[in-house]
Amino acid sequence: MATYHSHHAAVPAAQAHDYRQGLHDQVLGLIMFAASAALWIFPMATHDGAKDAQVNEAIVGAILMFVVGLRIYRGSTWRSDVIVGLAGLWMLVSPFVLGLQNADVDNGNRVLDIAVGAVLVATSLISLLIVRADRRAADAETRHDRQDTL
Repeated sequence: MATYHSHHAAVPAAQAHDYRQGLHDQVLGLIMFAASAALWIFPMATHDGAKDAQVNEAIVGAILMFVVGLRIYRGSTWRSDVIVGLAGLWMLVSPFVLGLQNADVDNGNRVLDIAVGAVLVATSLISLLIVRADRRAADAETRHDRQDTL
């Protein structure tokens, strides 16, 4: 049985995979869900800011809550990470794009959009790195098992 060696202790490869999958699907998924809920709920609860920005936040927040909810319920793939990352990028640039179109964007909305966008981009990148590390570990284990059978 292959083991994953960290600087703390040797962990069996299956447990390392379960840990990475739980971190990927559950922990990062909950952070993404909280960020999308903030986009969807906060502007409606406060009735603060421009309506154009609130509509943008409500639409993106609702889409993200659906995608991230499925991610938490079913587990995720790189596709959900890409969708979340693209939505995060949109939230980073949307206050400026809406501002260029002479749409009214309140400073509170701008701060919320940029903060949530940064969280979404960061968590999607971390999530993609975890998927990559898990695939590399699985490939290394497969190569190790093949060498053992030869």
